Amino acid sequence: MRLINKSFTIYKYFYILFLLGLIGNPIQSQTITKEQMQDDLLFLQGHIHQYFSPLPLLEERTGINVDKEFKKLYGEITTTTSIEEFTQIIRQGLNLLYDGHSQIIPGYSLKNYASSEYFLSTIGNVTLSDTTNADHFYRLTTEYVNSRVKINLLTKYMNGDYYNILPFTYNEIHIDTGEKIGSINGIPMNQFVKDNYSKMYYLRWDPINNKPYTRLFPMALPLIGFDKFTLSIGGKEIELDVSKKVNTQGKMHAQSNFGKVMPLNNNILYIRIPEMIEEKWYTNEFLTTYSPNIEKIIIDVRSNPGGSDGAWISLLKKIIDKPLKYKYHVGFNHNEAIENAIQSSFNELKIIRKGRKTEVYQDVVLLPDSNSVHFDGKIYILQDESSYSAATALASIAWENDHIISVGATSALIGGYTLPSIAFKLPNSGIVFTLAFATDLRGGANNPYMDKVEVEISEEDINIFADKILNYDCYSKEYLSTKDPLIKYVKED
Repeated sequence: MRLINKSFTIYKYFYILFLLGLIGNPIQSQTITKEQMQDDLLFLQGHIHQYFSPLPLLEERTGINVDKEFKKLYGEITTTTSIEEFTQIIRQGLNLLYDGHSQIIPGYSLKNYASSEYFLSTIGNVTLSDTTNADHFYRLTTEYVNSRVKINLLTKYMNGDYYNILPFTYNEIHIDTGEKIGSINGIPMNQFVKDNYSKMYYLRWDPINNKPYTRLFPMALPLIGFDKFTLSIGGKEIELDVSKKVNTQGKMHAQSNFGKVMPLNNNILYIRIPEMIEEKWYTNEFLTTYSPNIEKIIIDVRSNPGGSDGAWISLLKKIIDKPLKYKYHVGFNHNEAIENAIQSSFNELKIIRKGRKTEVYQDVVLLPDSNSVHFDGKIYILQDESSYSAATALASIAWENDHIISVGATSALIGGYTLPSIAFKLPNSGIVFTLAFATDLRGGANNPYMDKVEVEISEEDINIFADKILNYDCYSKEYLSTKDPLIKYVKED
């Protein structure tokens, strides 16, 4: 049901290279009062309660109280708070939601939300004239960090702990691959991230160990005041400066992480989708590459941040032999304007009001295209903790179809098959942000966050992970065929 690209992810931060070139922008000298900042923060908090229907699930999953966290943010606003600092406060407020669809957005994203073709464009309060504002404030969320953070640590969070991946030397102290990061400035790493989680970039939730994490904790250090800090790694104490690089030995192996359709052996067809876009390319490549001897098809959406559901729907219609059935069941906080917008755009959906909630239903029947290959074997969806949005929407339909099997790791974000978000701007500062509003209800009590897979296979050995990314192209045919544990499962199933 998503009609716009929702994958505003790490890749989009490269857009900052363009934004840094903006000059002559009158917004850059903007000042607003403490009271106006507080009003804007109240606006954000109120809209979270009004629209963000996953809020109870979020608070249950993470144990946080969003209102208490907002109270702390109010305390950070003073008469000397700059617009740059306030933008970070708003980013932190959105960060509390652990939601990739709820964030400060740049102008190129705003154009999608403000377009008259977007069925929810009239729900928000943004227009195309807010594009400059959006670019400016999006730039502020990263400019402060990009100008200060030069340290080039490569770390990995695994099994509840943090590890160094790329060997390095600093002040004649050598740190090797796989050495555990114990603490920062004497604070245990997990406690440090928990205490400062709203300031983190690319924040995730570990559903196994029930704690927040990020592999990019150095990005938040200037915001916390840790320009210089001491890390305990492998029992060694090293004093680091966030503005200085360390002397690394070696580098990550080049990765061919792009779309590909290829046979892994005589009877398995592998489809790699790093982002849910370019649906025509995938369908054409599939039809060209498929052969009648294929017995198993793999669709790999590991680390796929999402995009358009149309990408995987179009692909499945070229694959399936018989009609594919699955339920679409979404809930959101009652809002008559949203209900009307959905009804006018999707008359096939059934909308039911239940108290203060609204639920949307459809029994979807996906029919094979006229040029389908009519494959009747098993389809495996490979997911990891970084799969999200349209990627987890694809993985979620495996629960309703015996011949589709989801394999891999539980997603670190609330997933499922929902509806796109809505764009708003704060009334005083003009900061532009999006809010998700819908929740996938199909999982019920057993899978309320729609994050699970049917066959759980997680990475558990830090040295094997490091070997993979330092010494191999883990998307190459050779690696996939001989070393990938998920592919091994598919072969043996």
